[in-house]
Amino acid sequence: MAISITRYVNITSVVGAQQIVPVRQLIGRMFTTNTLVPTASVVTFDTLAEVGSYFGTTSQEYLRAQFYFGFVSKNGIIPPKLSFSRWTTSAEAPMIFGQSLSLIGSTLSTFTAITSGAFVITVGGTTHTVSGLNFSSAVSLSGVATIIQTAVQAIGGSQFATATVTYDNTLGGFDFVGGDSTSPTPVSISVTAAGSGTDISRLMGWSSTGLVWPNGPIYSYGNPAETITQTLTTSAATDGNFGSFCFVQTITQQNVVDASTWNSSQNVQYVFCVPVTAANAAAYNTALLSLAGTAVTLAPLTTEYPEQIPMMVLAATDYTAANSVQNYMFQQVNGLTPSVTDDATANTLDSENTNYYGQTQSAGQNVSFYQRGLMSGSSVATNPTLLNIYANEMWLKSSITASIMNLLLAVSKVSTNAQGEAQILAVIQSVINQAVTNGTISVGTQLSSTQQAYVTQITNDPNAWRQVQNIGYWVNVTMQTIPNTSPVQYQAVYTLVYKKDDVVNKVVGTQILI
Repeated sequence: MAISITRYVNITSVVGAQQIVPVRQLIGRMFTTNTLVPTASVVTFDTLAEVGSYFGTTSQEYLRAQFYFGFVSKNGIIPPKLSFSRWTTSAEAPMIFGQSLSLIGSTLSTFTAITSGAFVITVGGTTHTVSGLNFSSAVSLSGVATIIQTAVQAIGGSQFATATVTYDNTLGGFDFVGGDSTSPTPVSISVTAAGSGTDISRLMGWSSTGLVWPNGPIYSYGNPAETITQTLTTSAATDGNFGSFCFVQTITQQNVVDASTWNSSQNVQYVFCVPVTAANAAAYNTALLSLAGTAVTLAPLTTEYPEQIPMMVLAATDYTAANSVQNYMFQQVNGLTPSVTDDATANTLDSENTNYYGQTQSAGQNVSFYQRGLMSGSSVATNPTLLNIYANEMWLKSSITASIMNLLLAVSKVSTNAQGEAQILAVIQSVINQAVTNGTISVGTQLSSTQQAYVTQITNDPNAWRQVQNIGYWVNVTMQTIPNTSPVQYQAVYTLVYKKDDVVNKVVGTQILI
């Protein structure tokens, strides 16, 4: 034995400057009224098979996910994830969707061997023990559900007296629905193991102890009806890791306007994807003229989802790779029916800011692709109205935000001096370098005289426009006091002017034969 050397020299090892704040993944999010998605929650899937296991392979959610995950970008990338969030259109009681019994090995014989089953259920903060469950006479899993339901209803009270317990033959689990949906606030629900008798909380697929999806149950809190604005706000606050969204079920024009209004207020955070028909495209264009961030697409067939194309292209864009940014026009998708095949219809939809999957032909061969990558908000000159520009700015904002936050969390302080300015410029510069590499920032594009004047005005630097033209960007950081703070507080203010990556949507040629 010896005296510990730490009495004399005690060295602590730490890993510094780790990336704590991640960059947002620009995956798709679908809002659904399907009760399998818990209220005020987000469920994320990595594969189509997971979506099928969760919702069933005949569900609208699965059919949309099949189209989404089936896309392969021109760079050979498929969308990596897809998330779903709940839109509670009417008040709902607390619910449990039990995991499939096949996953945990529970069968009818498992239950008929139990004569003193028990579990603990908590709803809205009130806990009850259900005990004395005898399943020896059950002849089916539906019969097991009836025995559980009788015992639950015997508890009494608004949530239990009329509660139901059923066996879902399709998904293979036990489902619980509380008896009261009138609460003005969310009502929690959970199930835990009983302290006596034969615990059946896990056997019936209602216990989440040590389990995660897909091997755990789905708890859905009782929830009052929500507006679309409330739903979007809650979803983004719960999990903002998405770049685009749509609704699985059909929504009204007013619903679209409400969602677009919310999305426009987020200032280039998400793309809202909306299906329209030829009959209502003009009306939607008028309603969305001043609202940025909505991509409207002609979708005449109820069995196809061309409005999801922007979601798929965005999710399948790897901004960490060189030359990875994409033109949303000229995107081809397997198995999609062209909805526009003549110039007159195309011209009309173009004038209405409506995208479509159109067909042309060359040498007798039909060629179909997505057209024209347009967005809403055309009545406001400062709104990005092209999908590629909007998407690239979304990524750039998210990346700079994450980089600055990681700096603030990693270092002891950022001072309001030249050193602090240099620190912030350094982390912004790392993102700018990436933006030049992936094509978000365009290098060597000639600026018009109007653009030159605007850059000079914004930067107060007569040479700034030359920098934007030659290397693609101009950036600066200054330290300022935060207005109306006591004691005085400070903020770093950065300005980034960059040349956006405009893309070619048409080629016009002149061929002169001598």
